[in-house]
Amino acid sequence: MKTRWLLPAALLLAITGCGAPTGGAEGEVTYAEVPSPSEPGGVHPLTLDIAVPEGPGPFPAIVFIHGGGWVIGDLDDFGDRIHEASRRGFIGVTINYRLANLDDGHGKALHPWPAQLQDVRCALRWLAANAATYKVDTARVGVIGGSAGGHLAMMSAYARNEARFEPDYCPYSENLEVKAVVSMCGAGDPASVYETTDWWIKPYVTRFLALPDGAKVKDSPEVFADVSNLTYMGHGPRVPLLILQGTADTLVLPEVQRAFAVSARLLGQEVHVEYLEGAGHDIDATHRAESDEFIWKWFGERL
Repeated sequence: MKTRWLLPAALLLAITGCGAPTGGAEGEVTYAEVPSPSEPGGVHPLTLDIAVPEGPGPFPAIVFIHGGGWVIGDLDDFGDRIHEASRRGFIGVTINYRLANLDDGHGKALHPWPAQLQDVRCALRWLAANAATYKVDTARVGVIGGSAGGHLAMMSAYARNEARFEPDYCPYSENLEVKAVVSMCGAGDPASVYETTDWWIKPYVTRFLALPDGAKVKDSPEVFADVSNLTYMGHGPRVPLLILQGTADTLVLPEVQRAFAVSARLLGQEVHVEYLEGAGHDIDATHRAESDEFIWKWFGERL
């Protein structure tokens, strides 16, 4: 029997962080089915929800990627924001992706890295394939994520051309070019986050990366390099990035985020960081109005 990792409610709220549940989503669509013989039915369905503005279009689109340490979370975490996006003239899409919470029966994750990025890629391809149906302007697509979702949002832009992250199961082939990214307290470089984060987060990182508990970055440098945005930013697409960072965040420390931004700029990327004074990892819990202002202004100017 496959088991799932469960967290107490307080820890779940902290780790899902930026973009915690505040509203439901409806009208879910299955954008792909991943063969998974160990799961019921032999497949793992991947779902999304989409909100489209009224009018003829085409409209710019924003894809929202939930957080949760790559092991928990759900598309409903951004359910309210896709509807806010549609009211502002954007198509809003919130997606599910395979999590590392299912056990393979031997104490390891059934869906470790890079399953999560492959699924994000497939969702973007679904959006391109269904552009006419949903009135999508495929030349104006942005991606945003919170926490682990912020990491994946960045990877979807900067590692877009990396063949080893190809979702072979995906029935769609057209790659969308991401035009702008927002990372809400995201782990741009998981190695530096892993070395400085709260102790209880570390097992979720090692599970996500299929490493033993207590693993050291120095013992698996190639694994941490593979999952780092810094590996791809130098030769990958140039995509403007906005980072929203709480000054009281203990999971992704402000100084770690600052160092990541400096490194990304040295690699030729345009990076803007906005520090929200007093905000923890769950920015929206205390600073929702401020984060909204930054998000909509950013995408409004770049899409």
